[in-house]
Amino acid sequence: MIEKNEIVSIAVDTLGSETSLYNIIKGLNISFLRNENYHFNLFGKKTDITNELKKYKALADNVKIFDCIESVEMTDKPSEVMKSKKDSSMFRSIDSVKIGKSDAVLSCGNTGVLMALALFNLKTLTSIKRPAIASIWPNIKSESIVLDLGANIKSDYQYLIDNAILGASLASILLKIKDPSVGLLNVGKEDTKGNEILQKASSDLIELDKKGHLNYFGFVEGSDISLGITNVVVTDGFTGNIALKTAEGTARMIQNFLKSALSSSFFSKIGSFFASLALKSLKDKLDPRIHNCGIFVGLNAPVIKCHGASDYVGIAYAADLMYLLISSNVNEKIRENLEKY
Repeated sequence: MIEKNEIVSIAVDTLGSETSLYNIIKGLNISFLRNENYHFNLFGKKTDITNELKKYKALADNVKIFDCIESVEMTDKPSEVMKSKKDSSMFRSIDSVKIGKSDAVLSCGNTGVLMALALFNLKTLTSIKRPAIASIWPNIKSESIVLDLGANIKSDYQYLIDNAILGASLASILLKIKDPSVGLLNVGKEDTKGNEILQKASSDLIELDKKGHLNYFGFVEGSDISLGITNVVVTDGFTGNIALKTAEGTARMIQNFLKSALSSSFFSKIGSFFASLALKSLKDKLDPRIHNCGIFVGLNAPVIKCHGASDYVGIAYAADLMYLLISSNVNEKIRENLEKY
């Protein structure tokens, strides 16, 4: 844990996405008011940032602005950015972590470029082959950590082992679980199901479980994610990204169906009024805005990527999550688990 008076400082890339500066600053302010000794290094257009900060005096006193005119666009390729956009807000925000001026990076920009720049500049933790993208998903019981959600679309059994270790480490901190259970996503729960990569990964995870290094549940199916069968769900980036987009679409569909049903008649509107507190709780649990960010885990510093069209609710959630990761020394926890495994 960080010391009481220690400053938590994150670099924020404010350019290159559909997320407005208004939403970024408002979201950061909400998180700032909730978390002690929070400081932000903002990379973007200085004049615009300065004007937006006039609304938030306390936040403004805990911000340093780095003027950047250039931005990484959603259509840019990683190789092009590394060569020709070293003055961009994304590149400079990652560099600020590399040189020790910031503890972590928050961005709503191009995911592929952000991952490439972070991997190139921050490197991975010892023995981790590739970083993964993890997220917190709601389920019937509570929440679970799901990874990988798109960092590595290649199916490799070592990536799956790494993801199990990274996911268990995250769950122990974010979900406050001492010995989180880990499931390997498959087409069925039976031991004989799945391809050779899944079979080999499962075999190694079973051995880690026997040695007491990991609480491995076994194979889980897609429907088990929402049931909360395990605290951590491990898969490859290709499968995980499809699952993520499907879940987000389903959540929005349910919200729309519920909204339509509750406004369809006079009596349904009355029922909606009396059930407003319960309905708000349901809406909050299904709200994609508060589950809209991916954690780049396995790097030497935390990086969080928000959706390209986030609002202040999503930004505040991501900033809160970043504060928790840093203040809980997430990478120290991962290193401890790596040494053990």
